[in-house]
Amino acid sequence: MTISYQFTLDKAYLEECFDESLPHSPHQTPKYGFAGSFIGIGMGLIIFTDIGGVAPYIMVGLGILEFISFYYRRPWWLTRQMWSRASNSTVTITLNEDGIESKNPYTESLLEWDQIKEIIHTPKGMLFVNYKGQQTYLSKAFMPADSESYIEKQIAVYKVKITR
Repeated sequence: MTISYQFTLDKAYLEECFDESLPHSPHQTPKYGFAGSFIGIGMGLIIFTDIGGVAPYIMVGLGILEFISFYYRRPWWLTRQMWSRASNSTVTITLNEDGIESKNPYTESLLEWDQIKEIIHTPKGMLFVNYKGQQTYLSKAFMPADSESYIEKQIAVYKVKITR
């Protein structure tokens, strides 16, 4: 059995991907220690040493930039995705015996069933986590009705953690 469907990789889809994936991402909290250490080292160099030039100020600037990048991570991620060639292209998802195949005019990928470590059901979709920790999100808005049951039937053989 094979199930195929298509959707457009537009801004609304990418926003949903980001919003549904973020709560399960290791990058959901800011790196306060990382940013604070840059600022602290930079300020320490400015106050307690005779090191001149711009190096200490660059350290402080990098710390501030790290805080700003966390605050603007969603718009920056969306902008980068919209700048890519794949944006606004048609994506074809095929669920078959091999796994979840994704094709658009620029790339093809296959997430094999035995490579899936965990499936996380979100309110709007499904998040697949492989053994390397990489996440793949599929929206339920475009899935045919029998897709979820087909996926669960395919992974029943493997020890996949399913979180609802």
